[in-house]
Amino acid sequence: MTDMILNSESPISLREFVKDNEVKVCRFLQFMLIGFAGLEEVTLEVFRNFGRAFQKQELKKNSEWEKAGLRIELFAMAWQAVIRAQGRVDYTWSFGRDTRPLKQLDIDLLSEGAIQRPTRRDSEMYLSRLARVDIDFRAPIVLRDILLLDDEEVIRILGIRWGVYRHRLHRGRLAFRESLKGKQSREV
Repeated sequence: MTDMILNSESPISLREFVKDNEVKVCRFLQFMLIGFAGLEEVTLEVFRNFGRAFQKQELKKNSEWEKAGLRIELFAMAWQAVIRAQGRVDYTWSFGRDTRPLKQLDIDLLSEGAIQRPTRRDSEMYLSRLARVDIDFRAPIVLRDILLLDDEEVIRILGIRWGVYRHRLHRGRLAFRESLKGKQSREV
């Protein structure tokens, strides 16, 4: 088992780290690649590449990585996979509604407080409307508002400056809100 010391206190293995973060990475890929038939292959590719990078760092005896640094590296690899896969996305939209069967989401994309859980129909609507938001604007929304990552982590994952991040987050929120109202987002 591959062990790496984090903060010189707690050893962590690749398996433990992936187990702790796999759900968030899978959800990130799901939200970013809505309608993509090869989602499973992309997910496996991300985790394979991360495993290789983890092992290379271990071979270099570089055990100074923090958990946040590992998470940023994993999500950055996922973001690069999303960019590569985006050219191959095949959406199956029909009259503005996604016709594929979707799994029940266990989060409410819009609520901040304790509001009733979304129904399956609501979740389908949220996903279809989120898919209408441009990928560059959707990524900050998914990372910050849905997966609840820190602003600094999102900036490092996406590899952008603070001002660009704030702009994309704001524009993405506006586009998502407009798509929920039933309006088409403007092309910028």
